[in-house]
Formats: sequence, structure tokens, C-alpha cells
Amino acid sequence: MLNGKRSSFNLGDGKLNNGVCGKMLRKGEYTIYNGKEYRFTESDTVEAIELNSNDKKDMDNGFTYYKNNIYTKMVGVSEVKELYSINPYAVYKGELFPASEESKTGKVLLVTTNTELAKKMGFKRTDKYMYSKSVEWDEVKIIEERKPYSLD
Repeated sequence: MLNGKRSSFNLGDGKLNNGVCGKMLRKGEYTIYNGKEYRFTESDTVEAIELNSNDKKDMDNGFTYYKNNIYTKMVGVSEVKELYSINPYAVYKGELFPASEESKTGKVLLVTTNTELAKKMGFKRTDKYMYSKSVEWDEVKIIEERKPYSLD
């Protein structure tokens, strides 16, 4: 259930952060290149993507320094295993909510447009139709929605 409604999407493997160390939420486009997962951005070059890394060791694999501990590498789409988009969700008190990380507090921010559910769960109104609540990491189970990504 997503905010009290049935949903049909493929949720990752159900493990906290799908193996990512530490407390963080992943969101965006990812791919597998040479057996390692990287976030990527689309390129103006046809059939190419730009891989992004925070690991300086990737410079040994052709990545170049961009700025602020970010390294990049252009690769052809044919060189990667698959392209997919990740969206984080949190199971909180038996309900599933879209989740993000609050930059100021480091807590998990849950949101919903379902007024009844928001009242029942103690959410605060933050916009005309939006309600949100900050919770501690140990109060939720993080699940990642993975969808195939197309460059079309």
C-alpha cells in the first residue's frame, strides 16, 4: 500500500538501502559498469552516459576529477549492464511513504497527500495538499523502488 492505496511496482530487494553502507537514501539514475554500481547522467553524445563517482580510486579506471570529490567518465550505453531509476520509500507503522533525507537534521522525511492518513500518523500540513513528518532512521524500513530507465 502506498499512502493507503494499492500500488504495483517492483521494490528492490527489501534490504535497508540495498546494501549501501551507512544511513543514506539513494535517488536517481544508476547503472552497472565493470561490476560496480554508479549514478549516471544523460549525455549530449548519442548513446553515451556520464558515470559519476565519489571514489578517487576510480581514476585508475579512466575517471577524471570534476570537482569536490566527484569523478566522471563518459561511456557508451553498450558498455553498461542496465539502466535503472531508484526512488526511496519508507515503511512507517505499516504504511509506505515516499522518503527523502532532511539535510538539516539527517532524519527521514515522509510525505503524503492523503489527509486522513496524515492525521492518523501525526503528519503536519506543509502545503495546500501535502503533509510531512520527520522520523528517526530506526523508526522506518527503507525500500527502494527500481524501474528500468530508458534514454529515449
